[in-house]
Amino acid sequence: MVEVIISTLGLFFTASLLEIGGGYLVWKWLRSHKSKIFGLVGAAILFSYGIIMTFQPSTFGKVYATYGGIFIIASIMWGYWIDKKKPDKFEIIGSAIVLIGVAIIFYAPR
Repeated sequence: MVEVIISTLGLFFTASLLEIGGGYLVWKWLRSHKSKIFGLVGAAILFSYGIIMTFQPSTFGKVYATYGGIFIIASIMWGYWIDKKKPDKFEIIGSAIVLIGVAIIFYAPR
C-alpha cells in the first residue's frame, strides 16, 4: 500500500506542477504581455498534464476529485515559492482539511 501511495502522490504532484506551470506561462503571456512562445509552451505543458493523469490507477471521477485537493495544496506551495506569498493560517488549515479529504477519497479501503 505504501508503494501505491508514493506512486500516486508522485503522479498527482507531477500533474500539479505541469498544470500550474503551464497555466502560469499562459498567464504571463496574456497578463504580462510576454511573447507568444510563453502561451505555446504553456499550452504544451498543460496538454502533458492531461496525459500524466491517465497513469493513475483509478477511475476518472475519483482521480480528478482527489487531484482537486492536491491542486489546492500545490497552488499554495507555488504561491509561496514562486510568488513569494506566505500562506496565512486559514490557507494552512484549509489545506490540512483538504489533505484529509483527499486521503479518504482516494486511499480509504473499499
